[in-house]
Amino acid sequence: MKKIITILLLLAFVSCKKEDFKAEFTREFAIQSTSTGANYTIKVAQPQNYNSELQKYATIYVLDGEENFDLVAKNCQIICSERSSTNVLVVSIGYGNDRAVDYTPTDVAEGGGGAEKFMHFIKDELMPKMEMDFGADSSRKSKTILGHSFGGLLGAYAFAKFNDVFGNYLMLSPSLWYDNEIVLKYEKENRSENKKSHQLVFLGLGEMENSGRMLAPFEAYYQQLQNNYPDLIIKKSLEPHLSHGGSKNPNIIKALNFYFQNR
Repeated sequence: MKKIITILLLLAFVSCKKEDFKAEFTREFAIQSTSTGANYTIKVAQPQNYNSELQKYATIYVLDGEENFDLVAKNCQIICSERSSTNVLVVSIGYGNDRAVDYTPTDVAEGGGGAEKFMHFIKDELMPKMEMDFGADSSRKSKTILGHSFGGLLGAYAFAKFNDVFGNYLMLSPSLWYDNEIVLKYEKENRSENKKSHQLVFLGLGEMENSGRMLAPFEAYYQQLQNNYPDLIIKKSLEPHLSHGGSKNPNIIKALNFYFQNR
């Protein structure tokens, strides 16, 4: 059964990869950030019958937007159609600074430590524009962050340090090993305050990542959240026979389904 599910997910991924999200439902603009000093291209996937004057919209903020926007937007459209839901915007954040700067919390050999500034860009610059120009809901529970690898690391950083910003965290193969697992330390330091909030967390990994530095902190982080957050809804997914890159898209599809089932 697991093999059948994996094959179906891979087929869905391949079909989505070949076809871009329809341009007629996409808006694009650029923001010059005062927080990071970089310029970001933003794409917004709007649902059919979009009307910001009639309703407010939940938002899914997608990191590594150049790579992930079409897959996320297309699958959100499919899931929304199946669920008769039309109140979600997919917001793709393109590269401004190097992702190893924007997505990492500390300045070490592997990254530049710009995560705090990048989070202020999202919170103080991008989100207000989405609320003003696109009818995005301002409530925490309506906002989701989705990221892979360093993008997943940023999601874990946001959970610990900017927990008031997002209510939902979709983290695929997060680089929790970064700087001696510093984000796990941040989670412990901020737990007493953060555990008071309701939140959704999806953690995905490839089964073949267990031979490197990914699995141990992934499992430790999962246990930290599972054991200490009474109002947390959490799901863990290990994609069989898949690696760091290969597991990304199947786990994105699983994460989106988890989000729509539990939001």
